[in-house]
Amino acid sequence: MPRPLVLCVLSACLLLAGCRPGRPAVGPAERLDIPAGPGSGQPHLHADEDGHVWLSWIEPVDTTRHALRYAAFDGAQWSDPATAAVGADWFVNWADVPSLRPLPDGRLAVHYLESGGPDAYAYDVRIAQTNGEGVWQPAVTPHRDGTETEHGFVSLLPWDGRLLAVWLDGRAMQASADGHGSGAMTLRSALLDPSGRVEQETLLDERTCECCPTNAVRTGDGVLVAYRDRSENEIRNIALVRYDGERWSAPYPLHDDGWQIHGCPVNGPALAADGSRVAAAWFTAPDNAPRVQVAFSEDGGRRFGAPIVVDDDGPIGRVDVVLLDDGSALVSWMGRDAEGTALRLRRVYADGSAGAPVSVAALSRSRGTGMPRMAHADGRLYLAWVDPGDAPDASRVRMARLAVDDVQ
Repeated sequence: MPRPLVLCVLSACLLLAGCRPGRPAVGPAERLDIPAGPGSGQPHLHADEDGHVWLSWIEPVDTTRHALRYAAFDGAQWSDPATAAVGADWFVNWADVPSLRPLPDGRLAVHYLESGGPDAYAYDVRIAQTNGEGVWQPAVTPHRDGTETEHGFVSLLPWDGRLLAVWLDGRAMQASADGHGSGAMTLRSALLDPSGRVEQETLLDERTCECCPTNAVRTGDGVLVAYRDRSENEIRNIALVRYDGERWSAPYPLHDDGWQIHGCPVNGPALAADGSRVAAAWFTAPDNAPRVQVAFSEDGGRRFGAPIVVDDDGPIGRVDVVLLDDGSALVSWMGRDAEGTALRLRRVYADGSAGAPVSVAALSRSRGTGMPRMAHADGRLYLAWVDPGDAPDASRVRMARLAVDDVQ
């Protein structure tokens, strides 16, 4: 089975999108005290409709077990941290991050990854939901293939009283003597009812990139999913599929970047939606020229405008995006500034103009930094990442926030 490969490419050119003149630089972001403790990692953020920001993370319980923990922030204080699940046989990885999703009826859903065989990359998706009293029900597995292969990079989304799960599924892949495997990674989905019963497991794409995160959003008339595709000649563009409540569309490209790469870059797309308005951000590097891009759609993701370059000064990627009321998007990514590697942020407008990029925090270039995440609530932007520390088990989740109006 293919192992995650990290692409390290540099670009000497600088072709930034147009900047709006006279915009002030943002001041230092406010660091937040958070309940994640020493050894914590794999943060995930979600803002609910009531303005709460939910943080989930993994932290060690002892030398053999991990816990999936979570807490909600109301803008002033955190709820008491709680535990969704504990296990001794989890697959804990810097890129394949568990998640928590508040549901419209007040319940919660989480996913995490559990080892499913002797191979390090044989693991299963586990999904748990709370009942009406807030008690966690036993976790279930949305895929029923029973193979000791890779299943992960999950996106969760509420849909019509049920939970929609989308994931990368390696059931068609077979291990080989050289360790690289054969066959193709697939994209699949399923619906889970509140009791955890699995319904409508569906094949969405029969050949995808092996280990790039997926993303899913609710649009005005359905669901839009973004992921990195993989052609027979190793072109790995971002692809989309749509769900209208009855059927899934055929896959179609977000944009033809023409990036040919013989290995997974571990760099997935990000989506944000407000009704029929959608913003998509992603990393690409055709011809060894890495860049972060964003594109806008006004019809629920059926069609996107031309990509707008956010950063092409040698970014690492690991993007996220939120949409604002004025139609602009805030894009975050790992890039570089005059001091080194940083968590970067830029406001981009649908007409192609953009504010100046700003740095929120200094970051390590290592995998230990994980996948920085972002959420928007009550006029503030929240960002989470991992400080890997300088010793084993010294990592710690960090968070910062700043006013959206400070990023012009």
